[in-house]
Amino acid sequence: MDGRTFKGHVNVSYVPGASAAPPPGAVPPIAVTYREATRGVEIKFAQPLERFQNVKVELLEGITAMDGQPLAPWSMTFSLGAK
Repeated sequence: MDGRTFKGHVNVSYVPGASAAPPPGAVPPIAVTYREATRGVEIKFAQPLERFQNVKVELLEGITAMDGQPLAPWSMTFSLGAK
């Protein structure tokens, strides 16, 4: 992947769940780093996420491989428990 193309193309948000409504406000700011050696994306949050929430991570259109081929948009959702 072309690590430069992740900037501005990763979104993290709270989503409604069965047990709790999303907290007011947005997810804390994130820092995104692509690690070529492991071909992994690291997402760091400026503050801890709210507990007992559902979180959605999206890789948006605009991320490309080194040869210019686009990454298909992708997302995952997970739930947080107690601290």
